[in-house]
Amino acid sequence: MIGASSQIVVLRELPFQKTNADVSQITTWSLLDLTDVDGDGRPDAVLQGNDYEDHWIEVHSIQNGSHRMIFSGLGYYL
Repeated sequence: MIGASSQIVVLRELPFQKTNADVSQITTWSLLDLTDVDGDGRPDAVLQGNDYEDHWIEVHSIQNGSHRMIFSGLGYYL
């Protein structure tokens, strides 16, 4: 993400890994939304984490060039 002062903030960094189409052992991340989750007037990043059979949501807030996790949870199984 790029913060208010044009600083780049890395929320998640994943190394390249070879995947197995039948049983994936890696975690992938997708940006679901940028919205003000905690009511402070700044947009927060809502990420979805996916692993083989686990899925969860994280919310990250960016402030002063760094980030902090506001929420992690709501794991579900498909």
